[in-house]
Amino acid sequence: MTRDGIHKHGVIASLSIAHEVPAALGTIMAPTIFVKELGMPVSYLGLFALPLIITALKWVWAPMVDKYGSKSFGRRLSWIVPSATIVAALYVAMAAVTPSMQTLWIVVTLFAVIKIFFSTYEIAADAYVVEALEPDEQGSGSGAVWFGKELGQVIGLAGLLIVADRFGWMPAFLCAAGLFASMNLIALSRRERPVTIRPENKTPSVRTYLKEPINRRILLLIFAFSFAVQIPSAVIGPFLSSKGLTLSEVGATIGIAASVGAGLSLFIATAAIRKLGIKPMAKVAFVLSVLALPPFLWLAGSNAPGLPAVIGVVFWGSLMTAPVRMIFYAARLKWTGPDQAATDFTLQQSTWFLGYGATLAISGLVASFIGWVGVFLLMGILIAAVMIVFISSLDSFNAQTEALHARSTDVSVSAELAE
Repeated sequence: MTRDGIHKHGVIASLSIAHEVPAALGTIMAPTIFVKELGMPVSYLGLFALPLIITALKWVWAPMVDKYGSKSFGRRLSWIVPSATIVAALYVAMAAVTPSMQTLWIVVTLFAVIKIFFSTYEIAADAYVVEALEPDEQGSGSGAVWFGKELGQVIGLAGLLIVADRFGWMPAFLCAAGLFASMNLIALSRRERPVTIRPENKTPSVRTYLKEPINRRILLLIFAFSFAVQIPSAVIGPFLSSKGLTLSEVGATIGIAASVGAGLSLFIATAAIRKLGIKPMAKVAFVLSVLALPPFLWLAGSNAPGLPAVIGVVFWGSLMTAPVRMIFYAARLKWTGPDQAATDFTLQQSTWFLGYGATLAISGLVASFIGWVGVFLLMGILIAAVMIVFISSLDSFNAQTEALHARSTDVSVSAELAE
């Protein structure tokens, strides 16, 4: 890989780190403090989920991010820089709020406002990744994205949760603001790659994407894939708590054991995907994901497994399953159109989020009916099913999207020549 390639992948990883760093504060720390320390009824927990609706709806304004942007500064950087600056400032504002039942609505409102600008940041950052990578870099670029996500989770879960536990609310949010800003500054160290601009008479739109049958099939597969592979993320916290782990132990286990296992696996898988390609590596990932299941079944049926055993099982599970998400992400990069990348990829991300939301919505109910062993058995069956569908349909999806993007590129070139 050239020096520019290394620099590019480093920027992509830093954007992914920034994306993951603050997540634990809104989804774990804040709800836990309000319930355990401030006496908030558990029935109020849904308030902290309300800002997530904004994330699910970010496709509404994604075409605006595609349509406007400074060519001289960078089409995507002209959105990334201001939105990241506002998000960091809002984390500083959140640090100044003293958590109490009287300030609950202020906290929830601030989280909602943060989500508006954070979602805009995500739209632009995702498009930056899509447009920065050459076709032969999509596998390694996907590895950089997921490696960054895992490192961001280490910092956010094992780092910021420990800061919050030991030093309190304000230092945790100030650290989040500083880390988020610093990771995004790295993006300014590399000039954005110029891309072919769509014809001025072609406006980016959700309808343009959805009118193509292949795109609708892609969204259906993304929903099913997310619903299956996100089951561990949805249940791991409550599951580990049911095995006697404290909040700090849950954070450390997920943030360190899971992320180290995933990081090691992604490092190896990134090299392998460059040699093998997406489809052969998907077959390897299918076998690895099957090997991840037996230890979790043992852990689910154990009454007092002990912290070392829990850490080992979580590490093993992440080691075996991390390539699945990376490979699917690489395929999605290939399926994203060149002329409205922000809109296309955001629709895919929103669909992924809906799949995850559906998993979150029913996972507790399913666990109460069939138990943890049943949950992990169901997880194994669903992941195997979607992996089989993915592998069997990959060639067809690639061929159809390549033809679609070729037609789109021909239209763009023709319009530019006409001008």
